[in-house]
Amino acid sequence: MTNTVYDVIDTGVHYLLNMYEDWKIEDVLDKDSDVFPNNLHWQMGHVLTVFENALSKGDQNVVDLDLYIKLFAPGSKPADWSNIDGDVPNIESILNDIKTIPERARKLTDEQLAIELDQPIAGFSTVEGLLMLNAIHIPLHAGKMEEMARVLKNN
Repeated sequence: MTNTVYDVIDTGVHYLLNMYEDWKIEDVLDKDSDVFPNNLHWQMGHVLTVFENALSKGDQNVVDLDLYIKLFAPGSKPADWSNIDGDVPNIESILNDIKTIPERARKLTDEQLAIELDQPIAGFSTVEGLLMLNAIHIPLHAGKMEEMARVLKNN
């Protein structure tokens, strides 16, 4: 059996969406904690933002990337959201856009996948490499969200 990066992306997105439903985290979605620098809402937005950045290289992004980067980029945090112009996307919007990631990734052409990045990111220098990185990034954050959900629900 041959699996592709697209199969890994499908699995990660499916797992993330199921985790959201199975863990019933809506009650603690925006709950702050001294243990974590951000919340579950931020985590979902972050996963989407990082993937949208990769998809934007092939014109397959669907969100206002400038706004999302301000809200969800590494180093950002919900405590700073009040200082940002623009509305924070609600979780339903974020989840709907996450659902479309696999389809949009598959629309990237061979030429778009071969686009060279201005600077390598985590050792990857093409859009195709960013897809591989994002395929790993999704489950990393899904695991973090499971950990956060356990802690937040028990406090």
